[in-house]
Amino acid sequence: MDQINIQFYKTKIGELLLGSFDGKLCLLDYVHRRMRVTVDNRIKKGLGADFVEKNDRILSKARVQLDEYLNGERTSFDIPLVLVGTDFQKSVWEALMTVHYGMTASYLDIAKVINREKAVRAVASANGANSINLIIPCHRIIGSNGELVGYGGGVPVKKRLLKLEQNNSGLSDNEKYNFIGGKNTKYDGVFFTAVKTTGIYCKPSCSAKKPKRENVIFYDTKKETAKNGYRPCMVCKP
Repeated sequence: MDQINIQFYKTKIGELLLGSFDGKLCLLDYVHRRMRVTVDNRIKKGLGADFVEKNDRILSKARVQLDEYLNGERTSFDIPLVLVGTDFQKSVWEALMTVHYGMTASYLDIAKVINREKAVRAVASANGANSINLIIPCHRIIGSNGELVGYGGGVPVKKRLLKLEQNNSGLSDNEKYNFIGGKNTKYDGVFFTAVKTTGIYCKPSCSAKKPKRENVIFYDTKKETAKNGYRPCMVCKP
C-alpha cells in the first residue's frame, strides 16, 4: 500500500499535522480538532494509503511557508495540493481559495461562487471538512451576520489569524472608508466602523446611510468598539 508521509509541527497557533502524498500536500490540520479521526480516515481511504511518520521535501517546504505566514512575511502559498473529498467538497475548497489574504466571505458568498446558492448548509459542512487549513483559507469564512463562526482550530485562533492578515494587508483608514457602505461582506469581522456623532458601530457591509469621513473611526474588534462607548447598529446588527 502507498504511504502518506506525516509530520507533527508545533506552531504559535497550536500543534499541526502535515501530510504529503506523491509530492503534493494532502493534509495541514489541527492535531486536536474535532473530527480528527474522521478526516484522517477520509484521506487514507481516498488515497488508498496509510500514515507513515516521515519527513520529505514538500513537508519541509510547508513548514517554512507556514512560519513565514504566521510571522506576517507571507500572504500566499505555492505548495502543490491534492484534495481528497467529494466533487462538491472540492468545488467548495477551490472557491475558498478565491478569498484572498485580508478578506472574508460568508457561506452564502461561497455558495454563489459555485452556483449553489440554496446549498448554504452543505457549503458550511464542506468548509468544516477542509483538511488543508490556512492554504485553503476556511478561517476567512464568517457568518452572514458578521459573526466568527466555528473553526477547527478554535474561534480564538480564527480571530488571531484574521487580525494577523488585517495588520499585514496594508489597508489604510481611508481605504476602509472607501469600502464601507457597499454591502460587500468581505471585510466583515476584520474591522468595525464607529460613528462619533451617533455613538453607533457597524459592520463594513452595513446598508445604513454612509457617514462623513470625519465622523468615522475604525476598530479591530467588537469588544474594543463597545469598550469605547459605542452601541451596535440596529440595521446590520454587528
